Amino acid sequence: MKRILCAALLLCLLLGGCGSGPQKYTAERYDLFDTLIFVTAYSESRESFDQMAQLMFEEFQRLHGLFDIYGDGSEGLSRLNAHAGGAAVEVEPEVMQLLKLGKDGYDLTDGKVNIAMGAVLKLWSQARENAMNDEDSAAPPSMESLQEAAQHCCIDDLVLDEQAGTAQLLDKDMSIDAGAIAKGFATGLAADLLRENGYTDFVISAGGNVWAEGTPPGSDGWRVGVQSPDESGQLLTTLTVSDCAVVTSGGYLRYFTADGVQYHHIIDPETLMPSQGVLSATVVYRDSGVADLFSTACFMLPENESAALAEKLDGARLIVLTRDGELKQYP
Repeated sequence: MKRILCAALLLCLLLGGCGSGPQKYTAERYDLFDTLIFVTAYSESRESFDQMAQLMFEEFQRLHGLFDIYGDGSEGLSRLNAHAGGAAVEVEPEVMQLLKLGKDGYDLTDGKVNIAMGAVLKLWSQARENAMNDEDSAAPPSMESLQEAAQHCCIDDLVLDEQAGTAQLLDKDMSIDAGAIAKGFATGLAADLLRENGYTDFVISAGGNVWAEGTPPGSDGWRVGVQSPDESGQLLTTLTVSDCAVVTSGGYLRYFTADGVQYHHIIDPETLMPSQGVLSATVVYRDSGVADLFSTACFMLPENESAALAEKLDGARLIVLTRDGELKQYP
């Protein structure tokens, strides 16, 4: 039977009560970035916590509008895509930052993460949607159509002018899809906003993207459990973290099945097919957007190559579940 689970949590927070003093509060939404987003913090009152949560969700909602490629073309990435092949368009500062991370990330990951792959990813998105609507007709895109779309995925055809605040797509048939980095990047911006407004000691989770700020009362960090990619819900390992991101990439929560073959959503730019690297890759790092970028790239690679790639990030920690079911951590 076909199973498509979109944007479920890859990371679970292990939170306990604290007795007297500040109490633990949690708020969540499921209508942004196609995933469950929640924030947890210890606060002296529900009112104070609700103010913090509202500020964070408003920021996620704003960023959702900017980074949503399926928008109406009035702002952000949807406006840039709508002008593909035309003149440069002015983009919002956060969109410029995201695009720059995408361009830099292409080089950092040796092309494994390419935000200019929108034409290819659109075909896979359509295939998933078709499978969802009629599982009897489920089928992957044809290799001929994928190869044609791949002709319009050159990262060099995304031209950025940071001084002018503009971006341009030189190919009229190309489009930007920043799904590999957008949630992690947005989570980092939301954490920045809370910090700038004086909030401390909180944790944000957006799908497989967690930012841990400060520590809970009486603890040296937030406990984050990395879940198994099977349906058992068991934990592969538990981390205690503070002031960093924990981002997991995996292909087992968003996929469709056709003729007994499972096709997940993380597409290898070389094969144009779902990647066949490790079963899951978790990156712990001080920058949420970069952690999202590298967890995606590491997921696409065999375990030894993932470890070599992660070494590019000073101070990063990588946890991979190999295709043989072995859990390995670096360093």
